[in-house]
Amino acid sequence: MSILTGGATSHACAEGLADIFSVSGFGTLGVTHSSLDTADFASTAFEPNGAGHSRRYDVTGDSTLGVQVNAQFTDKLSAVVQVVSVHRYDNTFQPEVEWANVKYAFTPDFSVRVGRIELPTFLTSDYRDVGYANPWVRVPAEVYNNEPITHSDGADLSYRMHLGSVSNTVRILYGYSTFHINPGAYRTTGQGIVGLFDTVEYGAVTARIGYMHGTVTLGALGYKTTSSVYSAALAYDPGSWFLQAEVARVTTQGLTPGYLSGYLTAGYRVGHFTPYVTYAQAHSLGNPTLGYNTNTGQRDLSAGVRWDVYKNVDLKLQFDHVWLPSNSTGSFVNVQPQYRLGTGTNVMALVLDFVF
Repeated sequence: MSILTGGATSHACAEGLADIFSVSGFGTLGVTHSSLDTADFASTAFEPNGAGHSRRYDVTGDSTLGVQVNAQFTDKLSAVVQVVSVHRYDNTFQPEVEWANVKYAFTPDFSVRVGRIELPTFLTSDYRDVGYANPWVRVPAEVYNNEPITHSDGADLSYRMHLGSVSNTVRILYGYSTFHINPGAYRTTGQGIVGLFDTVEYGAVTARIGYMHGTVTLGALGYKTTSSVYSAALAYDPGSWFLQAEVARVTTQGLTPGYLSGYLTAGYRVGHFTPYVTYAQAHSLGNPTLGYNTNTGQRDLSAGVRWDVYKNVDLKLQFDHVWLPSNSTGSFVNVQPQYRLGTGTNVMALVLDFVF
């Protein structure tokens, strides 16, 4: 009798936990080739190497694995933890906690979160690592790599207003973040990060503007400066086709010349296939820097096709032509002594995206 009771109790507990907790995940397996052999094409600003000089075919830059646990304790109190493994500055795939926060919803439209929170700097920041949710193989580097920090430790407040068919969501955040930039020895801290973001949704249209500011400290050098980001985005997706565009102005005094960047993407859905094209550009503002900065901008014209192979699985093939100003290394990494400034590259990538 006690055994039966114990089994029933365990089953009830398991059902109770299942009602509270849910687990999901996402991943991308990719291979990338670059025609340039005197530097590496990297997908993010944190990678020490990539396709090109280090290896003809790179399987690290466009590969990702993430797991997320959601908990719904009450109708108002919830929590989320997300762990992501990507190619990092130290040439490992060390998993890192990307999100870990508690949310309290005073109403369905008004909530506060505390903990490690995603930085909503750009339109797809909330799901930039989820390849399946994006039209491209990777987010446009010309915009996203200029402000690559993805999360902060602190708090944010979100309030959504409804005006007929229009939804307007305002977010305010405050926090700090630590990360490593290339070269990886430079542990960087972003302190006093404040952000204000406004998103308007109306049918197939999404419009968004944002502002973020913080103090940046290079731990190894003890150098302290400020960084500001202004961003705007517009997306239109009626179903069979879509347009998406973003612009951003990013300045980090003394460390970079500052950039005015943007991209425009267009795609058309034909059955299980979605061909798309993107033009992106990062233009240097020419601000003075402490040392000679060889990243003075770049341009990228890319074309690709997405094939939704199965539910929650897609294959993408993408070609990028990257070209640079005559005095620039762009966002290339592991630049070799024989590299000629202004040399561009052709990049081909094939990825498999999945969610579960």
